[in-house]
Amino acid sequence: MGQGFSNHCDLCFCGVVAIPNANALPGPDPESDTADQEECIGRRICHEMDEGSAFQQPEQPKDYPVPTRSQGPVIVLNEKSMTSRSSSRVSMFGSEQARSKYCFKRCVYRHSQQPDATMLLPFWFYTYCCQMVLTASIMVLCFIMCSILLVKSGSLQEVTVAYTADLLEKEFSLDVDIEGDVFIYYDLKFWANHRSFVESKDSRVIYSFLSVSVCTNADTRDWARLRRGNDTTFLDMIEAGDADSLVPCGLISVSMFTDNFTFHRSTSQGWERIDTDASDITNPYDAEAFGKLKLPGEGESQIYIEESGQRINTWLSPEVLPYWQVWHRTPVAPHVRNLWAVIRGGLKSGSYKVDFVANSGIWHQWGVEEKRLILATRNDWLGNKGAMTAAGGLCLSLGILEALALVFMLFAPRFRCCVSSPSVQPYHPDSGAH
Repeated sequence: MGQGFSNHCDLCFCGVVAIPNANALPGPDPESDTADQEECIGRRICHEMDEGSAFQQPEQPKDYPVPTRSQGPVIVLNEKSMTSRSSSRVSMFGSEQARSKYCFKRCVYRHSQQPDATMLLPFWFYTYCCQMVLTASIMVLCFIMCSILLVKSGSLQEVTVAYTADLLEKEFSLDVDIEGDVFIYYDLKFWANHRSFVESKDSRVIYSFLSVSVCTNADTRDWARLRRGNDTTFLDMIEAGDADSLVPCGLISVSMFTDNFTFHRSTSQGWERIDTDASDITNPYDAEAFGKLKLPGEGESQIYIEESGQRINTWLSPEVLPYWQVWHRTPVAPHVRNLWAVIRGGLKSGSYKVDFVANSGIWHQWGVEEKRLILATRNDWLGNKGAMTAAGGLCLSLGILEALALVFMLFAPRFRCCVSSPSVQPYHPDSGAH
């Protein structure tokens, strides 16, 4: 049907009726203007789709006389097809605006004909029964995980001792015995995960790998004195370094936590001191991460580094080094909870007291209103008490949502899609409609 239309290709959509029994159609060579035919047909398709007539019921052809084979090829044209080629091409290609418009529509049409994405799941996965089973399974799984997490969380024991900068000592009590080793943590809430804080560290003393290391405005003792104020505990430590240099430098080192504590148990003879151990508070890989730091030799007190063949003493001592390494591990959240020491052998129920040997007031100036000490048992492999409680609450919420969805699926009416008859009916020549 498309042969012999030449440049009158717009007629194929608006009035040309080709006779099937015809041998040939008059017109110039069809191969002479093939590209023009395809462009015209594409533009005409987009034009018909925009007008909304492409999906409407087509008009039935009139009863035109059907020629016999002996009569030769015949083309029957309606009134619309008798328009001249010049007027047709002017209306379609008369301006650059129309040309770009139809080009865009042709692109939209081509993209709309892309095949559907391949379905990876079988159709039975979306059936009513299968969805019911999946909902019930997820609900049961959430409740099981919630029970495990909450039971594990309840088995961990924690005692929190909150204190401020003006306290010298504080008493607390234990209602039950704490078996095993007791881990002592200090807990602070400030923006320890801020980018400017995390990147402010000294690459001379640590292996920073791919992270950024800068010491801007925290690279000398003068900067340290300005930032730490009247914190004599920290200022005494940095005076042990060489000259005016500050090694290690950076905001992480300058803001090191320096509070110190002693714990006492109440007995019939008075307060008995409890020994604490800080020899094993670092991670096993800290020795490799901080491998640039060299321990002092016999008769020396300061840890040193070697830079360009020269020895530079740091303000770190072997006693301070474990606390500095723990502090140097910045958290991922604006909440610091670091291990300070361990009490071996557990604690019996009774009254206890903590003495604040060093209680820096600089944290109050930095916006930390309250500091906390946490005495806890060894964390489970699922996390600490707070993490497991939060995870258990989340599983409980998800289980309740799945239970509500299951109840809705069981008792709510099942909606079904009513398939209506198509608006465009196929044309049957034998039906008698014209």
